[in-house]
Amino acid sequence: MKQRAWPIYRRLLAYVLRYKFRLAVSLFFSFVVALSFTSMIGGAGYALRIVIDKDHSKVDTQVEKFAKGAQAFVDDPLSVFTGGDGESEDNGEAAPGVEAENPGAVYDWVTGTVRGMRVDQAQALAVLALFLVCLSLVGGVARYFQEYYANAIGARVTVEINEDMFKNMVHLSHRFFEGHTTGEIVARFTNDSFVVSRGLVNVLIKLTREPIKLALLIVLALLIDVFLTLVVLLVFAPIVFLLITVGKRVKKSVRRSLQKIAVMASVITETAGGIAVIKSFRMERYERDRIGRELRTMRRHLLRMARADAAIAPGTEFLMILGLAAFVMLSRGRVDAGLESGELFILFGLLAAMLDPLRKLATVNNAVQRSVASGERVFEFIDMKPDVVERVEPVQMGRLKESLRFDEVHFSYDGEAEALRGVTFSIGAGEMVALVGFSGGGKSTIAKLTPRFYDPTQGRITIDGLNIRDVSFADLRDQIGIVTQDTVLFQDTVAGNIAYGQTGFSDEAIRDAAQAANALDFIEDLPQSFDTMLDESGGNLSGGQRQRIAIARAIIKDPSILILDEATSNLDSESEQAIQQALSELVVGRATLVIAHRLSTIQQADKIVVIDEGRIAQEGTHAELLSRGGIYRRLHELQFPADRDTKAE
Repeated sequence: MKQRAWPIYRRLLAYVLRYKFRLAVSLFFSFVVALSFTSMIGGAGYALRIVIDKDHSKVDTQVEKFAKGAQAFVDDPLSVFTGGDGESEDNGEAAPGVEAENPGAVYDWVTGTVRGMRVDQAQALAVLALFLVCLSLVGGVARYFQEYYANAIGARVTVEINEDMFKNMVHLSHRFFEGHTTGEIVARFTNDSFVVSRGLVNVLIKLTREPIKLALLIVLALLIDVFLTLVVLLVFAPIVFLLITVGKRVKKSVRRSLQKIAVMASVITETAGGIAVIKSFRMERYERDRIGRELRTMRRHLLRMARADAAIAPGTEFLMILGLAAFVMLSRGRVDAGLESGELFILFGLLAAMLDPLRKLATVNNAVQRSVASGERVFEFIDMKPDVVERVEPVQMGRLKESLRFDEVHFSYDGEAEALRGVTFSIGAGEMVALVGFSGGGKSTIAKLTPRFYDPTQGRITIDGLNIRDVSFADLRDQIGIVTQDTVLFQDTVAGNIAYGQTGFSDEAIRDAAQAANALDFIEDLPQSFDTMLDESGGNLSGGQRQRIAIARAIIKDPSILILDEATSNLDSESEQAIQQALSELVVGRATLVIAHRLSTIQQADKIVVIDEGRIAQEGTHAELLSRGGIYRRLHELQFPADRDTKAE
């Protein structure tokens, strides 16, 4: 979703304004840096002029005015904002609070220093050198604090943006996670948020400091000669046009490169997760070529940004040099009109010094455009709304006592093709219902609808007569336990994974759940037993061990509704036997929905529902369905050809 730059940056600045103190400190030191830089340029020029200029009359007038203004500021700082300039408006008398004969210590120090510099030029040069060193030291210290506080704000904003993205993301509906790759999601947290942070830091450092520098230099230049200064400033218009034009190209390239970074992250994630398959099929070269294509595309966009960055500084400098060239051509006429050579020298130095803040401001624009492009992607995640939401005032629902029922349920993932078409069946308390059928028939969709990962497009799902849309997620999901084919374990201890999402369980309760899941023996053989830290996705355990920990997690939750989605399909016979034994204990007294391809695992189910192309094709017990023929019998004969041959004989 595209948004204009200002709304994006307004939202980013809202994060910055949460740190008003740090921002105020950073802005203060920005002013100090700019003032010290300008003072070094202007002060050095005026001091040299005092040393070498033999006609001091005009200088004396300017020094007198500056000295009175400085004294007035010390006596009454508000005079700066109320128009006071150290002199009365009509007769040149001292400003209020400054006596004409003895204006004050600041006035005496300024005028005395100037006179002393004329008497002893060696002393003047020493004072000048000390003045420049002190200004440099002050500017360096101020720059350190300004950049430190700006980066501190940037770091905090990055953390807050990631927190806000994550807080919103975990509450999004299942559709979001099935519609975005893992790599794309990770890229928003790792790349986009840090690009936003770098842009903010550039703004806080350069966009506050450099304009102050530029403004002070322009003020000093205008005080010397308005005409020549305005001539040079005329080049600002094409500079602004250049920045805007290049900035648009940068923003477009940034968006495309960020998209390619997300694709690249997805490819890398897939490669890392599927490395065993890649190596077994000798697909290393294919994957290398695939990531190479994405990287080359990303390189093209990065090079476009690099060209834009590279063009900004020299383009800005060239336009400024044109202005300075015009300055040189017109300077002779201004000298003839009365501008002193010393003033011309200072003016040239001030105008040349403008190149530095202009060049830095030019690079800031590109950083801002990158930040805006990343900000759009960041706020896209923050602004997303779940398509499955709770009622404002949900109905309270207790533990299942009677049945879970699907009533004429229709569902479509894309709004066109229906995955379920009028499905109706029920599971009573203490009953096991198995869903079977060919792949793609809609079995897993039923499992996703039960905990409201999705909502039906038509029909309703009820628990003890209550529509699950009318109850809270907490009431619904607290009584549902899910064990899937793809076991999900976290980088935590074994005990932490078993008690995941549950609080207050004793070590004894965790141990009992592990024993009920036939997992106690192998857990006790681990290096730290229940305190053993698991690798990513439980990589230091076997498939059967991971599955038994997942079953223990479901057991300790004590759900009234249990969903087993291909819970044993990828296991060896020994592991399957151990898990089947654990499951037989788990299903007692619960409404259990089993999805299975292996018909041997569900022959004892109270009811078997055959799903075909989103509809219920058959329903009954194992024996009833075999006797009727049809899809179930065909599935059975495919898995047990020996039974078919025996019957044929």
